[in-house]
Amino acid sequence: MLLLLMILIFSNSTASGSYCMSTDCTNQGTSGSLLYLRVCCVIDNLGRSVTIKGNGINRYILCPRVQPKSCPERDCLSWFNKGNTTTGTYTIYPDGESQVEVYCDMNGINCDGEGGWTRVGYLNMTQSGATCPTGLTQKNFNNIDHPLCGRAGYGCASASFSSNRLTYNKVCGQVRGYQFYHIDAFYSLSNINSPYVDGVSITHGSNPRKHIWTYAGGYKENQLDYDGCPCNTGFDGSRNPAATFIGSHYYCESGVKSNQSVSGDLYATDPLWDGQQCDGPESTCCPANSKMPWFYRSLDTQTTDDIELRVCSNVYHTGEDTPVDIIEFYIK
Repeated sequence: MLLLLMILIFSNSTASGSYCMSTDCTNQGTSGSLLYLRVCCVIDNLGRSVTIKGNGINRYILCPRVQPKSCPERDCLSWFNKGNTTTGTYTIYPDGESQVEVYCDMNGINCDGEGGWTRVGYLNMTQSGATCPTGLTQKNFNNIDHPLCGRAGYGCASASFSSNRLTYNKVCGQVRGYQFYHIDAFYSLSNINSPYVDGVSITHGSNPRKHIWTYAGGYKENQLDYDGCPCNTGFDGSRNPAATFIGSHYYCESGVKSNQSVSGDLYATDPLWDGQQCDGPESTCCPANSKMPWFYRSLDTQTTDDIELRVCSNVYHTGEDTPVDIIEFYIK
C-alpha cells in the first residue's frame, strides 16, 4: 500500500514539470545518493518531485523544501556561513556539480566588512610571469620596471572576468593605472557603450551594459574645466560632467602635479586611483573616508553576468592612455 501511494504521488506531481537542472540527470550510471544531491542541491528543485528520464527508465526524486546539509558549497559565502573564516583558496560547486577552485575573502575589510566574497578577477603585473588578460595589450615603458596593460588602438579595449555562473548582487574591487600623455577625464557622452572616459569602465551584462564603477583620469590635479576631474574643488562642470549613468560611482585622479608640464610620457611616480598624492583642488577626490583604490557597489538586482573591464579613450593610445597594472574583482 505504501509503495502504491508513493507511485501515485510521483505520477501526479510530475505534471507540474521536471525541474532537474543537473547536466547528469539523464546519466543512469550515476550513483543514487550523488544524483540526489546533484538534483536537490539546485534551489529551483526544492520542494518539488523531479522526473529523471534516460535509457527508457524514469527515476523519481522528491526534494525537501530546504537544501540537504551535505550539499557541496556553491560559493565563498556558503563556506563563510558554515563557519569557515580563513581567507584563502576553497573548492566550490557553482552549479552544484562542476568543481572550481576560487580565492575567498573571508573578512571583506575592503568591501562591506563582512566575509564570503568570491574572487572572479585578479591581475598584478608587478609579479614575475604575469600577463595581460585577453583583450588588453601589454605595454612597456622605460620609466617603470614592469609591463602594463592597455589599449592598442582607438576607443576601448575590453577584458572579461567570468562569474563562474554564481549569482550575486554585490561587487567589490580595485584597479590601479597610470597617466600617459594628455588624458581628459569624461566626455559629454551618455552612451555607456561609447568611450565616455579616459580611464577604466567596469560593467556587467552586454545588452545593455550596466554600470558598476568608473575610474577616470584627469589632465592635471589643478584642472578645473573640461579636462579635469569633476570632483576637484571649484570644477566647472558645464562642459564635461560625468554621465548620468555614472552618478557618484566613480573615482578620478591625475598623475600630473599642478606645476608640471604635460608631455608624451608615462607619469609613473603618481599612480592613478590609489588615493595618494592628491594635492590642491584634487584633495577632494581622495577624501579621508574613501577606500581608494577599492570600490564597493550593491546592485539593484541579482545577476550571474560576467564582469567586463574596458580601458577607454576617444583618441588613439599614442595620444592618451591609462594603462593598468592591478585588477581585482570580488562578487557576493
